[in-house]
Amino acid sequence: MHTTTFTAPAVPDADEDAAGVLGEVAVVLDGAGVPQRFRAGCHHSVAWYSHTLAAHLLGRAQDPAVGLRDALAAAITEVSALHAGECDLAAGGPSATVVAVRRTHDHLEHLVLCDSSLLLCGIDGTVSRISDARVEDVVRAETSAEVIESHRNAPGGFWVARHEPEAAAQALVGRTPLSQLSGAHLVSDGITRAVDLLGLHDDASLARAAGEDPAELVRALREAERGLPIGQRPRKLHDDATVLTVHLGDLA
Repeated sequence: MHTTTFTAPAVPDADEDAAGVLGEVAVVLDGAGVPQRFRAGCHHSVAWYSHTLAAHLLGRAQDPAVGLRDALAAAITEVSALHAGECDLAAGGPSATVVAVRRTHDHLEHLVLCDSSLLLCGIDGTVSRISDARVEDVVRAETSAEVIESHRNAPGGFWVARHEPEAAAQALVGRTPLSQLSGAHLVSDGITRAVDLLGLHDDASLARAAGEDPAELVRALREAERGLPIGQRPRKLHDDATVLTVHLGDLA
């Protein structure tokens, strides 16, 4: 599978995004940078979690007979086992959003959990964005960090990869014929804030920018973040920003 990857950490040498490709599978995970008090039961870093889970998911998703939800559930279980004897995950541990694709002989399968996104680029020039909006619904309804956290991996709330394998069943999954696609971009929400927070792009122009020059996309994004008025700035002025592009046009 022909892919290209670009990542720009918000803080040098502290990238909590993880991106990888193995065989016909590609993944992007965005480690959830929640305050330490919400992951007090674990000594592992957010970056450790996102990168470790990415590696296990890539391995588990190699068998096309195994659904992507099942592959993610198995990977979460494997990573949770690595905490044994060291961490009290019931007291809080690291988590991550997930977007994954797998190419079969005639389809591109996908899985999206939480607010990382998949941009599917059609051969007709259209772009379809797949993202799980439940976390945004909770954040819009609640202002307290403690209340928002109480909705994480809870019925009626939002779901991320953490230590509960049942979270994988909440992921959005689907498949698209390769004949309809020119490519796809797996992006962390540090990229989609160019649409959702800054208004620099719509989904279609974001996909074009990601495919043409992701470094320039992030440069413009960072400039716009710095230009936000104080009252409009998010909790994190900058966020890790990752684009993994799957090139399909020559295979459709």
